[in-house]
Amino acid sequence: MYFRLIIFYLFILMACSQTNESSSSSAVPLRSEIDAKYKWDLTRVYPSDEAWEEDLAKVKELSPQFEDFKGKLLSNPETLLSAIELSEEIGQTFGKLYHYAANNMNVDLKNEKYQAMYQRVRNAAIKSGSYSSFYAPEMLEKDYSVVESFMSQEPKLAIYKKSFKDLYLDKPHTLSEKEEKLLTMTGKMSGVPSEAYEIMKSTDYEWGTFKDENGNDITMSEGRYGKYTSSTDRRVREDMYKALYVPFGKTINTMSVLMKGNVEKNVFYANVRGYENTLEARLKSAGISTSVYKNLINSVNNNLQPLHRWAGIKAKYLGLEKIEPFDTYAPLSEYSRDYTYEEAQAIVKEALLPLGPDIQNLIDMMYDENLIDVFENQGKESGAYQYSVWDVPPYIKLNFSGKLDDVFTLAHELGHAFHSYLSEKSQPYVYSGYNTFNAEVASVTTESLLMDYLLANAKSDEEKAVLIQKYIQDIGSTYYRQARFAEFELTIHEAAENGEILTEDFLTTTFGEIYSKYWGPNMEITEEEAFSWARIPHFYRNYYVYAYATSFAAGEKVSERVKNEGQSGIDGFIAFLSSGSSDYPVELLNLAGVDMTTSEPFEAVSRKMNFLMDELETILK
Repeated sequence: MYFRLIIFYLFILMACSQTNESSSSSAVPLRSEIDAKYKWDLTRVYPSDEAWEEDLAKVKELSPQFEDFKGKLLSNPETLLSAIELSEEIGQTFGKLYHYAANNMNVDLKNEKYQAMYQRVRNAAIKSGSYSSFYAPEMLEKDYSVVESFMSQEPKLAIYKKSFKDLYLDKPHTLSEKEEKLLTMTGKMSGVPSEAYEIMKSTDYEWGTFKDENGNDITMSEGRYGKYTSSTDRRVREDMYKALYVPFGKTINTMSVLMKGNVEKNVFYANVRGYENTLEARLKSAGISTSVYKNLINSVNNNLQPLHRWAGIKAKYLGLEKIEPFDTYAPLSEYSRDYTYEEAQAIVKEALLPLGPDIQNLIDMMYDENLIDVFENQGKESGAYQYSVWDVPPYIKLNFSGKLDDVFTLAHELGHAFHSYLSEKSQPYVYSGYNTFNAEVASVTTESLLMDYLLANAKSDEEKAVLIQKYIQDIGSTYYRQARFAEFELTIHEAAENGEILTEDFLTTTFGEIYSKYWGPNMEITEEEAFSWARIPHFYRNYYVYAYATSFAAGEKVSERVKNEGQSGIDGFIAFLSSGSSDYPVELLNLAGVDMTTSEPFEAVSRKMNFLMDELETILK
């Protein structure tokens, strides 16, 4: 149990005013130039670096004490409970230590102080894990009936019933104490590929430049991709796109070695633990069959027609024989607008009114208590995420640039915050997290409700067309694109398992072929797109991306229930948000009225995409 907590925290990094909008200038602002009200306040985690140092020292003292339970775990119920309570105290402390170091680092990746603090806590966690490596082997020496007896004698142990069951289900893959200790010690090495990838991309890359619609020289950054990829000027879109991939093209061989090391790491751990393959190793402990993953890929491959149709529609209305990847987000309507961050806040809050007053109160907490880091700054990690650990409110990192996508990103990350906050308030620590299979359901639901609100309040056909296009593109990017990534990830892992060498040519050719299959005959793939696998950080998170696609399908079903069934649908959604990991992922979705054991949720997404394209073509004609 404790060993798993340590591993969890090792991989936890793996989810305005005009004067502050960084994309309005050719230079990304320094963090010191951004108003404090737009920056998160991490003193809620630790009031100072000194307080962090005190907790690090404390956890270093606590960790060796776990070894005192060696040989005694199942001597009596009280001893087992004491061991678990100590492991939870250590795990909770490491959670806060990671939170503070990682999130100070992620808003300024050039800050060597917080890089060092992150490495120190990571090293301490690895060493701490070695003290608990005996836990699983010793527990599994005796029959589960002994643990059942202990639970009947000590009521406080009863809450760990599912955790105990999970442990015994993993018995075939649990090694000896010595072997578990050795695996714990490999932690420093196993994280090198992803760490090198992030540092290269965030600090070493020299981005290309391009000219915007007004002829201004713009230095590319990943934070600017969202703004210029939807430009109405095709020259700007293409030049921006090529500028984005300049550093990836220059380092593609290095990136291929990092990806090779990442995949081989996963193969190593799967083989050592006796799993049939890396996919089983990733899913089995969560109670998810590999058939669910493969069912997603098969269902999507059987329903590629809507995506092929969408490429044809885009080519037709853009006046092109074929589109290219930089046309993917090109607008088909002239309507566009920018949003201040304050406007985005107000829109999202009103859109989520159907979820009830408790959710509105959570939104106020997130907005008013400096829990959101809003704008891009120099050295800040790209993208967005929500970060939550025990006994600390959720935090959200954005790179808000004032576009429609940024409004949806705010709604998306708030969905994660609702899920984290309610699960932590409703569940004991051991079940306060949630599996990646369910991780995106809440965020897809909040995005869907936002879309419904915006469509209902659209003031013109042009605005409605833009919103419908956004909806279609979300299906393309969150459902089809993530399923495509999942297929690529499975393909390269299976290749490595079969002895294939993951060269740059193999990775790029495989990615390009899958891309062309998904988009069909109306898409002309570019050289840059074929090696764009190198730009995707999620590939370092070991079979994570499939959860975006499954969650999208589930989230659409949940939002439909909220809209059509009123309070019953809301109650089911809140019950799901509050469930944490108290049961297995597929079973927990039943609380929200969603059955993921069939292909129906996936097929429903394809049907909806066709319906939306019918609506859009009616407006465009």
